[in-house]
Amino acid sequence: MKKIIYLISLISISICIAETKIGYIDSQVIMSEFQDVRQVQVELEKEQKKLQTQYEKKIVTLDSLKTAYQTGSIVLSAQKKSQMESDIINKEKELQQWQLQYFGPEGHLYSLQNELLAPILQTIDRIIRKIGEAKGYDYIFDAVQGSIVYALDSHNLTQDVLNELKKINIETDKIEAGKSSR
Repeated sequence: MKKIIYLISLISISICIAETKIGYIDSQVIMSEFQDVRQVQVELEKEQKKLQTQYEKKIVTLDSLKTAYQTGSIVLSAQKKSQMESDIINKEKELQQWQLQYFGPEGHLYSLQNELLAPILQTIDRIIRKIGEAKGYDYIFDAVQGSIVYALDSHNLTQDVLNELKKINIETDKIEAGKSSR
């Protein structure tokens, strides 16, 4: 009897899996071969080179201040030494702030990349959805990220989970209300 139930379960699981159509994409290949992305990369590289040149000029200025301090430290007055040390420290802080402002995780270069890539990523997403719907896929995964990039809405269980969580909250509230009335 157990073997029959096991066999029926196995057959029904196989049928369910057979009816689900799954596809995948390789986002790395898409991003490397899509011409619009390459154009964005060229623009970002130009901006990065421009910023790198500015950064190097700032480094040269800081280095010249340090060199002037080191060579003149013997003959400079204490007040002048203190002023130069202060200037060097301020330049170093300024350089760090500039570096964060332009190259940091929320800096200019990162913001520019997001700004330029956003419409391209929307286009890619739209095309994936179009293909998914047209070819009858239930799910499309990204092989690189291991995430779902398209799924039929009928497979979205978010609202079911939220409804069950609300039921638990209501039951918990009733139990707590009963305890507090005692």
